[in-house]
Amino acid sequence: MTCTCQQCKALLLPMDMSIDRLPEIPFDLYEVDKCKIKDIRGRNFFFHEIRKNHTSIIIFSRNFIEQETKDYIEDFAKISPSYLKDNDVKIILIASAYHTNLASFCQETKFVHEVYTDASLAIHRKAHLFSQIVDGGSKAQINPHLKHSSFIRFLLSTKRASERSTKGHGSLFQQGGQVVINSDGKVLYFHRDRNNTDQTPINFLLSASGLNKSFDHFKDHQTKTNIFHDLRRRNIKNFEFV
Repeated sequence: MTCTCQQCKALLLPMDMSIDRLPEIPFDLYEVDKCKIKDIRGRNFFFHEIRKNHTSIIIFSRNFIEQETKDYIEDFAKISPSYLKDNDVKIILIASAYHTNLASFCQETKFVHEVYTDASLAIHRKAHLFSQIVDGGSKAQINPHLKHSSFIRFLLSTKRASERSTKGHGSLFQQGGQVVINSDGKVLYFHRDRNNTDQTPINFLLSASGLNKSFDHFKDHQTKTNIFHDLRRRNIKNFEFV
């Protein structure tokens, strides 16, 4: 596929280059910082309070019912908080579920990092995260954190929905996203999920936060070609991989 849109032309890209993903449109961090979120105990915090003094890897998750959410979040549990602390990095999960459902989800996924909820979706809206699926995905899309086929994930999601009320476990339509923000308030990386399997590989988030260590148990299986087609993961000026 050859992209000839005005956005690509503005980047002075070769006309014959295949483009799968352009950089995300940035959001106003100042406005997001003023939004309130709740922790696992129901206490209110401003967004800027939870991210200050650290480089923060922030995951906006979809609802807790879908197996895709469980698969992705439980892989973050494999990263030691002490290792992150030694490097002034922390991982923050922001859900759209009720705060009363955070503890059970963390127990289920063994998630040991910070967790909050934006049940009102105020931050989701300020960050312009997609409020519905905008891309059904493609065969070329590879998510190294999904542990089952699409059919098995559907069955597992159905089973999860039958075992609990869907109320309070997050919006069934709201899409998630991932953002890396350093201690100075600079957004180092931003990704808006287009569908429920469109999450950024964890190893790439760690790399974007400045960590050199790569975790083999969820190694990014995407080909170098796929990464090259994602302009957010490349040095545009020199056309080199980052």
